Amino acid sequence: MKGILDLSLPRGIRDIEPVEYELHERIRSAFTEMARIYNFRLMEPGTIETLSLLRAKSGTAVDDEIYSFKDKGGREIGLRFDLTVGMTRYVVGRRDLKPPIKLASFGGVWRYDEPQHARYRWFHQWDVEVFGDPTIESDAEVMDLSYHLFQRLELGGASLQVGDRRVVGEFINKTLRIENPDVASEMMRALDKVSKKSTQELIMEYEVKGIKREDLVALIELGKLQGSPDKVLARLEELKLESAKDLALVRDSLRLRGVRDVEYNLSIVRGLDYYTAVVFEVTDKKRPDLGALCGGGRYDILPRIFGRPELAATGAAGGVERIALSVPQTRKETAKAVYVAFTEPHLRSKALEVLSMLRARGIRAEIGRHEGLRRQLEEASEGGYAWTVIVGKKELAGGEVVLRDMNARQEERLSPGAVAERVSQ
Repeated sequence: MKGILDLSLPRGIRDIEPVEYELHERIRSAFTEMARIYNFRLMEPGTIETLSLLRAKSGTAVDDEIYSFKDKGGREIGLRFDLTVGMTRYVVGRRDLKPPIKLASFGGVWRYDEPQHARYRWFHQWDVEVFGDPTIESDAEVMDLSYHLFQRLELGGASLQVGDRRVVGEFINKTLRIENPDVASEMMRALDKVSKKSTQELIMEYEVKGIKREDLVALIELGKLQGSPDKVLARLEELKLESAKDLALVRDSLRLRGVRDVEYNLSIVRGLDYYTAVVFEVTDKKRPDLGALCGGGRYDILPRIFGRPELAATGAAGGVERIALSVPQTRKETAKAVYVAFTEPHLRSKALEVLSMLRARGIRAEIGRHEGLRRQLEEASEGGYAWTVIVGKKELAGGEVVLRDMNARQEERLSPGAVAERVSQ
């Protein structure tokens, strides 16, 4: 006798059920529309890359964090762990594209992380990238789109947090007089943990790596410099950090673009082997447990690694599963859904005609599956339908059907052809 088949999924993988899928589609739709408005062209990079290309971004250490294997031809390949690498590869190989090149993408990615709250091994991202424009305006463009995407999704607690790795680097080199790049890199790593560990914990962790306590404390204090752009820039001017000039330009551009809820946060350094200048994150103040909903910044180093040193790059990516947990779900996804009922079995054919007419107009609709009207109306109510069309013998004799507003509990008689127009309104 054969054993029972194990129906469980691999660790970190789960099915996306209909309710969550609809929410993902709502996010995708909002993102696609924002990409169109901001003139980003949509594309999707391949799901499988050569392992050597994936290593180019983060070195061989990435092997432990991704799904990699040999194909049947013995080639070392891996599943994409983000969309940026593939999009960069695409642009680097297309010398016919005229900068600035603005691309957007939406798709699934795979990482061999430890599964935890709002973190899976298969998840989805949206991504926007600008290639070939070294000016601060392209950084502001990406932040602008990211911020207003969350406004479109009605996420009222969205806050744009902006930092600059060059400012931190100048503070380490100029103020703390640390010129050893390895030590400076370790200090950046310590700063990246400020929101997760106490000052004492960081001192204990990094003193054994040869970093002086007083230097680390000074850097952590810099990382605590957070608040309005004007407040942070004033303090950076006192510290005589010349690299802060781009943060001033970002502030001015975001104001002109109508981006509100902006805070400067110098503890944000992100992607330590990846980002090179301005960096940012969008968080939800109402859901701090979710961490960053999206993040990005300038990464001129990646096109350089791929062989195009002249190709500047900046961009952002957002985690769809995290955003889905943060987006308010008060809006009914079935707002225009219509249930078509019929009072007698022989009227089902006429109900099918009404159903087809509604669907042809792009209206989400379903037909009753029971013969009794009472049971059909119960099904319509349980299904959360906004409208019910009742096809009855008496009404049809007058060339009409009954349209019931399931929320207002009101009915009106209309011609079948007028139903679609009424529902659309």
